[in-house]
Amino acid sequence: MTDESDLVATVTQQLAEARRASGITIEQLAERLDTAVQNVHRIEKGQNITLRTLERVARALGQKVRFRLVPDPQGPKTPPPGRKRRAT
Repeated sequence: MTDESDLVATVTQQLAEARRASGITIEQLAERLDTAVQNVHRIEKGQNITLRTLERVARALGQKVRFRLVPDPQGPKTPPPGRKRRAT
C-alpha cells in the first residue's frame, strides 16, 4: 500500500466511523448529501473522493475536517509519477 492509499484509507475509515457513531445510516447520509446510496458506499471505500466531497460529508455528519502536515522521519521522498502537464 502506498502512502497515498494509506491516507485515503485512514480518512474514509474515519468518515465511516463518524457516521456510525452519529447513528446515521448510509441511506440517511445519502439523503443529507442529496446523492445516491451507491455514491456513499464509494466514498466510504475511498473511491472517487475529493477534498470537496470530504468536506461535504463531514459537514453532513456535524464534523469538521482538520489537516496537519508533520515531518516524515525518513525525510523527503520523490512524488509518484502523476499526470503529465501539457506544454502551453
